[in-house]
Amino acid sequence: MFRLTVPMIFGMISMMLLGVVDTYFISMLGTHELAAVSFSQPIANILISVALGIGMALGALLSRLIGESQHQKAARFITDTKIIAALIAVIAAFIGFLAIDPLFKALGATEEVMPFIKSYMSIWFIAAPMWMLTMIGNNALRAIGDTKLSASIMALLSVINLIFDPLLIFGIGPFPKLGVAGAAWATLIACMTGWLCSIAILTFREQLLEFTRPSFSHLLPNWFELFKIAVPAIAANIMTPIAAAVLTAMIARYGVEAVAGFGVGARIEFISLIVVFALSSTLPMFIGQNIGAGKPHRAYRALMGGLKFSLIFQTGVYLLLLATSGYIASVFSDNSQVVGVIKMFLLVLPLTYGAHGIVILVMVSLNVLRRPRTALLTTVVRLLLLYLPLAYIGSLLGGINGLFIGAACGNIIAGLIAYAIIRRVFREQGITALETG
Repeated sequence: MFRLTVPMIFGMISMMLLGVVDTYFISMLGTHELAAVSFSQPIANILISVALGIGMALGALLSRLIGESQHQKAARFITDTKIIAALIAVIAAFIGFLAIDPLFKALGATEEVMPFIKSYMSIWFIAAPMWMLTMIGNNALRAIGDTKLSASIMALLSVINLIFDPLLIFGIGPFPKLGVAGAAWATLIACMTGWLCSIAILTFREQLLEFTRPSFSHLLPNWFELFKIAVPAIAANIMTPIAAAVLTAMIARYGVEAVAGFGVGARIEFISLIVVFALSSTLPMFIGQNIGAGKPHRAYRALMGGLKFSLIFQTGVYLLLLATSGYIASVFSDNSQVVGVIKMFLLVLPLTYGAHGIVILVMVSLNVLRRPRTALLTTVVRLLLLYLPLAYIGSLLGGINGLFIGAACGNIIAGLIAYAIIRRVFREQGITALETG
């Protein structure tokens, strides 16, 4: 599993840098522009969460088919998944495009920030379907064990974005100066390239896409199997950006500077959890293939090892962020209020990323174990019963600092609950045999 995870770490570092590069260049435009992108993050992540849910379901089912050596059935399943995913992606992006005004005003965006939000999101929604389909294609590659190619596609996206970001934001050379919209155009170009590469690899190299006319006798059963896992997975995934949107609305009460600082902190959080995210991409495939091959004991040991690793690794990440928080904050802003919010974010929340990592790994493992409702319950408990309520109570008691402390407490309690849940699930499936097998 280590061999499969390492390429994903490098690929995901590339993808995370895409967001950080956007944030860095946009921060050079001003606080309002930075706040606009910060407001847009949770909404953009809702669509990405839909793709992650579909991709997670595809990976869970596909890994078992590959473990059972059913290549033809796997190709049909990937093709049918791509068809329904394309329909969902286009419809979701179109609805989002039409709802830009009411959506962001509901989040607390001010009139000064709204023009920048419209400029950015109107282009981003065009890129969204291609980004979503690229992510789903990458899930298919990971499920068949080709993590290097999946990582290469993600790295390519980041390189293209890194090249076009400054060119289009600042109007370097023959390129127009587009400001915050330039970042969205750079993302569009990168996503289009990644989407075309994904299609080419799945078609010609892996021969896992079929271009024959689909039959409803194949489509409907495959869609039914997919959505048995995908719907709870989407619901679980989508709660995170929805919670982030609610948190953004809470933070908006403290001003544009607070939103800008929180947006930077959220980007750093994503990078801080990068190894856990990489592990969450390969762990379900490893579990699914071993269960399909009749080796559940290897699946259990891998999961328990992953949970321990999350705690140890994220402790190291916290110590690093603690030592560099002042420097990181100064890189993204020279506004004292923005810097203060970033530093407080990095002081409190990263301390709980080990527990957060446990929740992530437990959730993806429950999906491949065909317990999507339990995975959904884990997310509901973390976000709706712990994270948001405790953040709100913290904000009442201690302002924005109290909000961060409350959210951190929610992460810790959720990690303990998630660990108890996965132990119970394995015990129900014969944990003694798994531990000694």
